Parts: sequence; structure tokens; C-alpha cells
Amino acid sequence: MVRITFLDGTFLDVSSETHLIGINNYPRKNNDDSFYLTQGYNWAIDKGLSLSTVDERLGITGFLLSFDCFALSDSDNETIYMRSAIKSISVI
Repeated sequence: MVRITFLDGTFLDVSSETHLIGINNYPRKNNDDSFYLTQGYNWAIDKGLSLSTVDERLGITGFLLSFDCFALSDSDNETIYMRSAIKSISVI
């Protein structure tokens, strides 16, 4: 299990079994385009195989460094966490 600690002291405990969703900013091509996010990874598609490394911390850290933000599910009301708010990642 890996603990993601945020700058404000709150934390999330996650594992390769946690339903992680990787989200990136979708670049605007011109000023009239809407602001939009695009889903780059969904745990449900590969059942976490991309996160399964010998050291779980490395797979999850690699995931977090690959996206602008992340969520714990793809439901409409799910909180979106910004990567820039992460202070540390540790094994618990």
C-alpha cells in the first residue's frame, strides 16, 4: 500500500488495486476552443496491470508523474486531485 500525502497534510492510501484515473489537460488549438480535460488512463481497462511493479510505490509514482491530475473513479462527482498538490509518496 502506498500513501500519497498532500501539501495540506491530508492523504490517500492507494494500491495497484485502486481504481485510478489519469487525466491531462486537453490543449486548446485556438482561443474559441473550450477548456477540456482528457482521460489518459483508466484502471478498469487494464485492471491495474500498468501499475503492477515489483515496488508498488514505483508504479504508482510513475502513474502520478504521467498525468496533470487524477481521480479515484470516473464518476461525474468524483474529486479530481492535482498532481502539483502532492508532497510525498511513501510505502505504508
